Amino acid sequence: MKQICVVALVCAGLTACATTLAGGGVGGGVANSAFDYAPSRAYRTADTRFGYRLAGQNWQGRMVFESVGGEARVDFWLDGVESVEMRAELLIVMPYLEGGARHYEGVTDAGRTVTVELQAGPCQNDDGEIDPYFATVRMGPSEINGCAAETAPVDRWSNYLAAYLPAIDACLAEMSGEADHVSLAYTLSGGATGIRLVDHDGGSWECATREDGHRVNSLRPIDAADVILGEGDPIFVRSAMPDAAMSCYVFESVREADGHLIGALGYDACDGDFEDSIG
Repeated sequence: MKQICVVALVCAGLTACATTLAGGGVGGGVANSAFDYAPSRAYRTADTRFGYRLAGQNWQGRMVFESVGGEARVDFWLDGVESVEMRAELLIVMPYLEGGARHYEGVTDAGRTVTVELQAGPCQNDDGEIDPYFATVRMGPSEINGCAAETAPVDRWSNYLAAYLPAIDACLAEMSGEADHVSLAYTLSGGATGIRLVDHDGGSWECATREDGHRVNSLRPIDAADVILGEGDPIFVRSAMPDAAMSCYVFESVREADGHLIGALGYDACDGDFEDSIG
């Protein structure tokens, strides 16, 4: 059942539902919030499809997710590598997020095998900006590398995880080891950075920071009245890769360019009505 939910989740580009599992920290289960997270699908519109844009030195690509007969398919275009644009239909490699990265494979229109790997992490693109994924495309013996970013109606907070890390680390330190995971990072009124955290008992907290996120201004408990749309989509566990078998989450590793583990993004794959949100 979990695998079926994950396929629907990927096809729709949806990764948030109500958290359902109480647990004991990053080493095992992930603690549930005191209130259910508001699914980010409320942001989404029917006329924009989920996917990724990819780019590297002298090449660019695009991935667009579709549902064909209830199965997730990915239309893939690649330009700049050869004299003509290359197109392929990719399938999601299962088990989903095995090894912590996203893998896709298929065959080009010309009959060549192609694989795409997306590894979450701060990837500096050719424009000097930071994209949230490292991208690797392989066609036969050839391999090209670049960066990737989501294309979707929702610009998720995790797309800017690298910029939020100083504030996340300051707030985790303020919690003195009591924080289980981060559920949201965002800009507060006045320009300060806000970090939402869930403790090991499932309680939710808001941490406000200053000095570009390096100092904590305040830390307060919050309840369901304070929930923000998109909270928990996804969650983030710092400096650890939790055991997915112990929770309803599917975990994606976040790594530096050298492979050093930054943490893990967790997507709830057990609850929620995905079928109504595919579009």
